Amino acid sequence: LMGNAVMTGKYLKDELEAIPQLKNVRGRGLMIGFDVPEELKDLKKNLLWNQKIFTGEAKPHVIRLLPSLALKKRDAEQFIESLKEEIQKLVSSPNPVS
Repeated sequence: LMGNAVMTGKYLKDELEAIPQLKNVRGRGLMIGFDVPEELKDLKKNLLWNQKIFTGEAKPHVIRLLPSLALKKRDAEQFIESLKEEIQKLVSSPNPVS
């Protein structure tokens, strides 16, 4: 399990760091956190409701990941694809008028 956590965690960190909208990707193994800008403030909520992916929250603009140590690379790939999809929706949607 520990070897899997190291390998899959490295994959996740590398993929998250490659997403330009995400800032300050940090963590160890599968325990990972990253900052999201104001325009992505609904990302955590959208991941939950649209993709059925539950993430943690450390601060209002920080998303925290703490999956099972048994998380497989294919599951991490699916998470990254879902994350990119939700980011794209938020970036391309027009800002609502208040």
